[in-house]
Amino acid sequence: MGMKLRVVSVGMVATIGLLVALAGCGSGSDRPAGSDGGGPITVEQLLPRSADTPIAVRGLLHVEGGVVRLCASIRESYPPQCGDPSVELVGLDVSTVEGTTTSEGVTWKEGVVVNLQRDADGRFAVVDGNVERAVEVTLGIYSGMPDPVWTLTPGQATDLAAALARLSRVDESAPTGGLGYHGFTVVTPERTLVAYDAKVASVSSDPPYVLYDPDRTIERFLLATAPPKLTAEERRAVTDALDG
Repeated sequence: MGMKLRVVSVGMVATIGLLVALAGCGSGSDRPAGSDGGGPITVEQLLPRSADTPIAVRGLLHVEGGVVRLCASIRESYPPQCGDPSVELVGLDVSTVEGTTTSEGVTWKEGVVVNLQRDADGRFAVVDGNVERAVEVTLGIYSGMPDPVWTLTPGQATDLAAALARLSRVDESAPTGGLGYHGFTVVTPERTLVAYDAKVASVSSDPPYVLYDPDRTIERFLLATAPPKLTAEERRAVTDALDG
């Protein structure tokens, strides 16, 4: 089957395109929130969920015998087996999912994020048939331990694109940080942006470019999108740095 096309929501395509285009010109999973508002949940978290509203779920996409499943884990075999727990999906054309592997009648892809809504028959419908592409934010604040990470909603990504479009390019080097708060990293499927010290650098572009943000609007905006899991101490550390 053909595996070259991508399945993405119209809204997310516009959002990512706007983020990339506006950032460039002006200047290697809407995305429903996860259980804590900060990103996709797991299959284990999905099953006991009582709400019927769509939610983003990450797992292993596994297709065998015409049955499409999202699995919590992958069993050690070749081709891979679907590990428990798993849910059966409806409404997804797997032939349009990019990056799948097919062998011996099994098609799979790890790390897939889909918007799921519980169907009447107990299966899960893929909302709008979408496999989403995330805009992920990392708050650089720690050294030697994981930094907080969350995913922007399409609305937030659109607002970010608009804010980036208001900035101008400057002939300066990309910002660098040290201990403590050292900026936000925004990763899209196309590029990586770093917002810190009144600048926004597209560090993955060739050549890289820097936008001037004298009021640190991008950093303040990204802090405002942080989910509740961000602690008061972490928020205060960033706020103090931005206001200092």
